[in-house]
Amino acid sequence: MSVPTKTLIVDDEANHRFMIRTHLEDEPCYEVYEAENGQEALDVLAQQSIDIILLDMKMAVMDGLTFLAQARKQGYMTPVVIITAYSTVRNAVEAMKLGAVDVLSKPIDMDELLALLGRILSNTDQAEPSAECSTKYSFPGVYSEDGLGKVLDLLEMVAPTDASVLILGESGTGKELVARSIHENSPRSQGPFQAVNCAALSENLVESELFGHEKGAFTGAAATKKGRFEVADGGTLFLDEVGELTAGAQSKLLRALQERLIERVGSTRSLAVDVRIIAATNRDLYDMVQQGSFREDLYFRLNVFPVELPPLRERPSEIPLLAKHFVKSSAKRFNKVVSGCSDGFLHKLCNYRFPGNVRELENLVERAIILCRGEVLEEQHLPQLQENSSGESKGSSEASSAPQSGSIREQQRRLIEEALEKAGGNKSQAARALGIARRTLHYKIKEYGLE
Repeated sequence: MSVPTKTLIVDDEANHRFMIRTHLEDEPCYEVYEAENGQEALDVLAQQSIDIILLDMKMAVMDGLTFLAQARKQGYMTPVVIITAYSTVRNAVEAMKLGAVDVLSKPIDMDELLALLGRILSNTDQAEPSAECSTKYSFPGVYSEDGLGKVLDLLEMVAPTDASVLILGESGTGKELVARSIHENSPRSQGPFQAVNCAALSENLVESELFGHEKGAFTGAAATKKGRFEVADGGTLFLDEVGELTAGAQSKLLRALQERLIERVGSTRSLAVDVRIIAATNRDLYDMVQQGSFREDLYFRLNVFPVELPPLRERPSEIPLLAKHFVKSSAKRFNKVVSGCSDGFLHKLCNYRFPGNVRELENLVERAIILCRGEVLEEQHLPQLQENSSGESKGSSEASSAPQSGSIREQQRRLIEEALEKAGGNKSQAARALGIARRTLHYKIKEYGLE
């Protein structure tokens, strides 16, 4: 492995950290970091792009489950292996729900751990082969060319710059995933990425969270604390639900953007920061400006490069791709043997409007995985879903309106064969007639053996 795997050991037992570290560093492919509690681990994640985490369950300061919940809430999807002497079924299930890939009991068998790490790193989920991938711009999600892929050209243009980006879209459309993608494709990719959910911060704490505070600045401020701007220095700060910021926080944010200076709460000293801002909201900020609830000057500072993410109901071709992706990841997480979806399952999903977008789709697949006793998800594993008002599916060719005869795959193959025949074998012309990308057509031709 040419690039070392950055591994974070989180354990309040120094001897146990030392033992694991010693064994890992004997291998040529691991770069090891340590933290003695969950809070320290979050600080490490803010500074380093960690590839895998070895996490103790029981710690005095922020235990393993609390850390895992906080890490997921902040958008860190790093694979986690729970290592504990207090493993219970309940804790293991909770850890798996939060995304832990496995649970090992102390004392650790290092051969077993190394084998597990090898499997995790070699099986890291990649985008489905039918997803359209840019050779220049790396996007970690699953998408189609006529869905989310339409905005990738915009992201590819803005990522190398330092311009502020405002991501617009309904809840659950993948705004934070896009923000992280911009960061990872920017010159700041080696710097920290900090995500803040502005809607989750109380009015009393929002300024302290963003800009930090001095010791004694307010009741409970027992020590000086760096804010997210300082922690993100040299990197990217993602402000989710930026429309929820208070008037005072908006004013300070504007100054930070204009002058690249911040002041901790309780301090009169200005600190220089070098941070790129990516903001997101599901609200109409322009309308809020007209109503006087959002600063116009801040709006124009944030809205340098707007990117609007379409809701899932306007990206129907991605529903089968995302469903299959979530089946793969959820089955692995829940230790189930489910390997695919029936045509009826996909048809029912493609007839649904998804008010909760991608997040709701993932939840539905997880629920179905739990209910499924076989290897394929069937229609009965889904709850009652209200169909589109038209009563017609708006899915991709793989899961479009119900065919009159034969399976969906048979119908799709027949359509491709007919398009190729009409185009005289010209793949570009056939792809245009089908309304799909040429790369997608190439993949389908190979899949159905039509070469």
